[in-house]
Order: sequence, then structure tokens, then C-alpha cells
Amino acid sequence: MDVDGARPRRDVTSQDYPVELPPIDYRYDVVVESSVGLHVEEPIPFINPEMLVPVEQHAIVQIESNDVESDTTERLSPPISVASSRAQSPADLAEESNQTEIDEKENRKRSLSEDDDDGRLCPICLDNWTNTGEHRICALKCGHLFGYKCVNRWLESQQKKSCPTCKKRVNRNDLRYIYAKKLIAVDTTELDVMKQLLDTAVEEKNKILMDLSKHACREHMLHQEIAKLKKQIQDLTNNRDCSSQSSTSSCYSTPVRLFMDKSLDICRRSGCRVFDSNCQLDLIMTSMRSPNTLFLGFGVRKLNISHYKPLAFIPLHSLQIRDISFHPMNNWVLTASMDKSFKVVDTVSNSVMYTTAQQMPLWSCCWDADNQHVLYIGTQSGAVVKYDVRNLHQPVCTLAVVGDMSPVVSVACIPSSPGTDLVNGGVVSCKLNSLWVFENSSNDHIRHSLSLEGPFVSMKYQSETKQLLVSSRPNNRIPYSRHTLCTLEKVSTDKINCNVIHSFQGGGMQKLLSKSCFLSDKQEYVAAHHESSKSVYLWSINSGQRVCSVPAHDAVLDLGGIQTHNGNYLVSLTEKKMEFFKFST
Repeated sequence: MDVDGARPRRDVTSQDYPVELPPIDYRYDVVVESSVGLHVEEPIPFINPEMLVPVEQHAIVQIESNDVESDTTERLSPPISVASSRAQSPADLAEESNQTEIDEKENRKRSLSEDDDDGRLCPICLDNWTNTGEHRICALKCGHLFGYKCVNRWLESQQKKSCPTCKKRVNRNDLRYIYAKKLIAVDTTELDVMKQLLDTAVEEKNKILMDLSKHACREHMLHQEIAKLKKQIQDLTNNRDCSSQSSTSSCYSTPVRLFMDKSLDICRRSGCRVFDSNCQLDLIMTSMRSPNTLFLGFGVRKLNISHYKPLAFIPLHSLQIRDISFHPMNNWVLTASMDKSFKVVDTVSNSVMYTTAQQMPLWSCCWDADNQHVLYIGTQSGAVVKYDVRNLHQPVCTLAVVGDMSPVVSVACIPSSPGTDLVNGGVVSCKLNSLWVFENSSNDHIRHSLSLEGPFVSMKYQSETKQLLVSSRPNNRIPYSRHTLCTLEKVSTDKINCNVIHSFQGGGMQKLLSKSCFLSDKQEYVAAHHESSKSVYLWSINSGQRVCSVPAHDAVLDLGGIQTHNGNYLVSLTEKKMEFFKFST
């Protein structure tokens, strides 16, 4: 019987029930009511279930409609009720079939619920999308969903913009936000905590690495100090039996320590070249470029030694000043410039007292050691010109060497000294390629050539010790610079020898005309710039050994030693700065 809303019933055969069945005598009235209101009342024959399976009680089996697609139909269609005793009947079989279908539906629902997880993930980054923020859910016009940040980055990276899923052509204007009613938010609390812990760990790691670097540097310094102390102990052990006969023949020189006491910015535009000091006046005069835009030349800056205080600037020359020299008795300063003029300046009034122009640029200058009115000027043409400030219209004399026109890089005056080789004194002219002594005589100057190898860069004469310090560049025969300490000895009326005391080895490079100097602190030293190592080296005159070095970050152009009531200093001048290194007590 086919009734709307009821499943067709399968006929029961003898194969299903092998027991011989008795004739059917029982009839049950079944009322079937369809979903459309059809009422059927007819006797329907059924097998007596008590004859098949004995049961103790009866049950009512309710068979629901298998229409799962429409909830409305389920509400309108009443269930088919069959009243019978509980037995293995076709209704039971139908119930089992319905239960199987229900289980399959549950399995399908469960699989669908598992597939729902895919709906929470962005197909690009496979991470959960959100309903706010950069990764909020959005859709393209093709209908596929993505996280906004991911799909936006995808579209920016594609030249031909298309959907990441279906490859349909789209543009950025097709992005639409999805306002979902239900969106499972990702709990990022634990992730944020882990990120914070990671940042803390990285910060602690960096701090530990910094501390480790500091301790490693300190360890390196301690190792160097230990090695230095071991060397000193070894030297003391090797020389403990050595007895010194005099300070000049001592077999060991105590290491000297210098520390930077002050660094002064002299000229921001560069232009410093030379300086000279007068401890009695407590002044240093250094050449520099003019800081005044109204005067674009060069001049000298006065510095107070005791207080390291810059004083007045005195404009003097239009070109660079190559040498500067204090008068030994008066408050005068002599300057020689590349603008072919020299000037005498009064340090009290800061005014120019004397000036004279020459035919050639001037490279060096000095005052006469015996006559306070006489000065010497070294020219670019290789001549030394002698002037008297009382009559500057013409020079007193000119000291020249035939055949050598190289510039005079340094000039120094030797004072007269009875009982010595040079009784009447003289003038030392250090040129780029040769070294000469002009001995004073009653009528004229006697010229002597000194047998030292050039090319030369500077020369200093110390009248107290009668020693000459000459600095030379490397040449074809000697591949390093030299700083030669020597004395002058007159062996005949027409010959003066240069007796070398020490020859201090410099670096393999000497590009600048850097000046070396004498200085003293308990003993005498020689200081010179070492361009290769960017340092200033100190050598002991007594032992001839290097005893100290100080770093020089910029090229040193001039050096000098000064003695004050505050201590003894080594002064170095670069193009912009002046640095004061003090001897440690």
C-alpha cells in the first residue's frame, strides 16, 4: 500500500522466517492518516507477532518521516502509529533501516563540522582570519574569502591581478569586507606572552653579549699589561748587574708615560701649520686661517699656556704662514709666509712693527742669537737672507749655494761661544736636498756642507746641548725616514764634520714636512711624527731607545716641548687642533 509520507513495505517471504506459519486469523485495524488528510479505515491483515517472537509486553513503534530536507513538512505530517505487540516485524526492519540512515546523516554532519575548520582559515597564509584588524575576512567578486592583508599583498605582487583560488581577473576595487554574524576569534594571549618572553630573552642576550665584549676587551688589556710587566722584569733581570757610569751611558731607560691633558680646536676651516712658544710670556703663537669672513687670509692666534685659553687673532698674510719664531729677548714674533713677505708683530699691542716683501715665497725664519735686531729668512729659491730691522730697505747679506735652488725648509742660528769649535757662531740652512753651515767670520760667512743624506723635511738646533736634530725622508738607498741627532765639529779651517750620536728610525712613509723637536723631563728626548702608525714617538737621547708613543688621529705638522710650573708638556699641532700631552709623574 502506497501512502504519501510512508515508505513502501517489503513483502515478507518464507525465507525470512523459516518457521512454518499458521493460518492468519487475526486482523488489526490500522488507521493511516496521510499528510494531505486522507482517512483510510480498512482491515489490513498482519502476521501475529506473538507466534514468531514471544514478548512480555507490547510497544508502540513510531516511524517518522524520512524527509530531512523540509522542517515544515515534518511539522505538518503526523507520524504513522502502529499499535502491536513488540516483535520482529517489517516495522522493526524499517526502524533499523531508518536508524542506519540517521547514523549516516550524523556522520555526514560530523564530517561537515570538521570541514568547518577550513572555513576559519585564510587559504593564503593558512591562519585564522579575524573580524577586525589587518587580517579581517573579505571577499573578491568571484566569492572566494581571504584575509584582507594576505589578498591585498597577493594583488600587489601580481602584475596581472587574479584570484588566488580560481585565477579570475580581479582588481583591488573588488575587495569587500564580510560582516560575519559569527566569527571565532583567535585567542592570541598565549602568543603575545611568548612574544614578550622572546623579546625579553633577546634583550638579555644582547646585554650579556655587551658585557662579554667589555670583559674580553678588559682581559686583552690586562694581558698586554702583563706582557709589558714581564718584559720589564726580564729587562731588569738582564741588566741588574750593569752599573751605569753616567746618565748618558745608562744601559736602561725608564719608560715614559704621556697622557693628553688638553685638546683645543684652533681652526674649524683648517689652515694651521706651525707654532712657537715662549714660557716666560706664557704664550703660544700658532698660525691659522682667518676666522673672519671680512679677512680671508692667514694670521696668528695667541694662546695662554697656563689656562689653555685662546686669546686674540692677529691677521697678517694673504697666503699660508710657513714659519714662526719668538724673539729671544723682546715680545716680538717673526712670521714668514708664502705671500713673499715677513712681518714682526708685537705680542702686547697685537700690531705689526716691521714688514718687508721679497721676490720669492718664504719658507722659514729665525732670530739671530747674538744680535737682537738681526733676523734670517729662508726663501723658496734656496737662499737665506739676513736683515736688520733697523734698516729693512735692503738685506745685510744673502747666504746662497750655487747649484742648489731647493727651498730652505728650516733655518737656525748658532750663538757665538768662546772655547768651542764655532767661536763666532753661524747659521744652519736646511734645504730640501742639502744641509749647510755658514760660519760667521770677521768679514763674511764661511760655507760648510754637512755630510747627511736627504731629502730633508725639518731641522732644529738646541743651543744648550749644541745638538742638531735633522729629519729626513726615505730615499732610494734607505727605505725609511730618519731623525738624526748629531753635533758639529770643526776639524779644519774649511771643514766641519757632523758627528752622529743617534739615528732614530721612523716609518716607511713621510709625505708631510712634519717638524720634529727636542723636549725634556728629567732627561732629554726627541719627538717626531710617525706617519705609518699615526703616532708620535719619543726617543731617549741617553739610551737611543724609543721610550713612549702617543696616538695621533690626524696628521701632525709641528711638535714642540714646553716647561711650565704645572709640568712638562709635549705639544702637537694639526690642521685644526692643538693637543697638550703631559708627562706623568
